[in-house]
Amino acid sequence: MLKHSTTLILLAIACISLLTGCISSGIKQTVSLQTISPVILKKNGNEIFHYWQLPNKPALWETKLGTVPELELFRDSLKNVLGNERFTEILHRQSSQDVPEDTAAAHNGDAYNSNLIHTGKAGTIRAINFLEAALLNYQLSRYPFLSHPTEFHGFIVYNSSEDSIRVYFGASDQPWPPKATILLQSIAGDLQRGWKLAYHLHNHYEPKAKNYLGILAPSMADAQFYEFLQAEYGLRKALITNGFHTVEIDSSEFSKFKAHGQ
Repeated sequence: MLKHSTTLILLAIACISLLTGCISSGIKQTVSLQTISPVILKKNGNEIFHYWQLPNKPALWETKLGTVPELELFRDSLKNVLGNERFTEILHRQSSQDVPEDTAAAHNGDAYNSNLIHTGKAGTIRAINFLEAALLNYQLSRYPFLSHPTEFHGFIVYNSSEDSIRVYFGASDQPWPPKATILLQSIAGDLQRGWKLAYHLHNHYEPKAKNYLGILAPSMADAQFYEFLQAEYGLRKALITNGFHTVEIDSSEFSKFKAHGQ
């Protein structure tokens, strides 16, 4: 009887271990930008310009984030700072695309662009995906956003014949991203060899007085940059993330937004 009971216990432990393993493997990500050595294009003090080349795996585009410790810390810290009720309200507001029309927004370019997104007239807001989270996590490991906010450039180019991507990254210790000239010079070479510029990604944040959480809409400067990237490099989509959600804007929609120089 004892032998039989021991066998049942061992089988139960084995089943639990197998089930736990299956659940873990469902969210485990095999890519960590912290452990993959990038190709360095230039480093100038705190300014860095490099890229990673990765196989184009489906997990990169899934919303199962796996382990992104710095992003998790940012999310938890933001919730603690704002309080649960305020945090939930602001997060919902930034992810909504069914808000009423704001006629006053027409007199301010940045507000007009935000109004386009949040009324659902342009772009699609969705949950942040793994690759976006990994890039944000990488910059957060350099500078925590609540005490030292920064923005980064992320360009994602795709090679269909190799089914691989290059993830270009440019950032510094400043609130704004550095000029992307170094990255675009390398991307221009990629395009000549058959790669395509699929995405430009950057992050938004707000100061403490505006509750930290970034606006999911392009500024007038962003909109001007997108039109340039589409005209010169064939950019297909623009992405803006705040660490929770991402707005995805197709190149066919770029002309809807107000931009500098118009």
